[in-house]
Amino acid sequence: MEQSGFFSPLGEPSADILEVVCESVSGPYQVLRGSKDGKIRVYKALKPQFRGDPIYEALLRKEYGIGYTLSHPGICQTISFVKHPEEGSCIEMEWVDGVTLDTYLASRHDKGELHRIECQLCDAVSYMHSRQVIHRDLKPSNIMVTHNGHNVKIIDFSLADADSYSVFKQPAGTRRYAAPELSGNGASRADSRCDIWSLGVILSDMGAPSRIVSRCCAEDPEKRCQDALEVKAALERYRQRRKTSRVVLVASAVALAAVVLALTCHNVLSERLMREATDLIEETITSRP
Repeated sequence: MEQSGFFSPLGEPSADILEVVCESVSGPYQVLRGSKDGKIRVYKALKPQFRGDPIYEALLRKEYGIGYTLSHPGICQTISFVKHPEEGSCIEMEWVDGVTLDTYLASRHDKGELHRIECQLCDAVSYMHSRQVIHRDLKPSNIMVTHNGHNVKIIDFSLADADSYSVFKQPAGTRRYAAPELSGNGASRADSRCDIWSLGVILSDMGAPSRIVSRCCAEDPEKRCQDALEVKAALERYRQRRKTSRVVLVASAVALAAVVLALTCHNVLSERLMREATDLIEETITSRP
């Protein structure tokens, strides 16, 4: 049968051929991309000089073990742990087609879309904590925003910890986003509230209200928001109040226009505008949270 010129028989790239996407500057990891079963996959492996080292091999295995327990739309999916003939031990993960949050925030975006991303991030963090997992390195470069739909995907669990692990509880995090307790001797006792601190700094980058940010970033973990869903609720209340205020402002402007019209030219139209504005103000005020 004659081959179509539009669909040339290129075939699927071999799963054994991986291309390096990026490497950590000072860390032991590199990220590669390949194809498997018709899908693009990401493989996280050790740089050549770290392969075979028991400590780094164990760290890679720990990251896989933690990531594999998580299944949420807002978290990059960990698929399997494989041995590649050239790259050695690899964590196989889904390919996220998007940009990091810091790249995304470099452009202007609608406030409604930013609010949706904030809420998605809170949902993902809350789910992660419900699985007894602490990320310990939440920051914009470890959060992806997909091109299709602008959805959140948390990535990179290399510094993550979970209740079931008793080793590698070393200090962690990136200075600007790391909670105070993640440095020094307190790192081994840090809990999920260290991620709440990081979440607060990220929300600050996204333009969230300072009142909410300060509740996330209290020096004393006991005084912080205790759960990411609590942060989400505060964001939603703030957005609702802003929306209500705008409606009241518009209704007041309509009422003022109706009053002016009534004073200058008393007619049926001005009376109707006045009634509608009054009804709108009363309905808005009674519906406020």
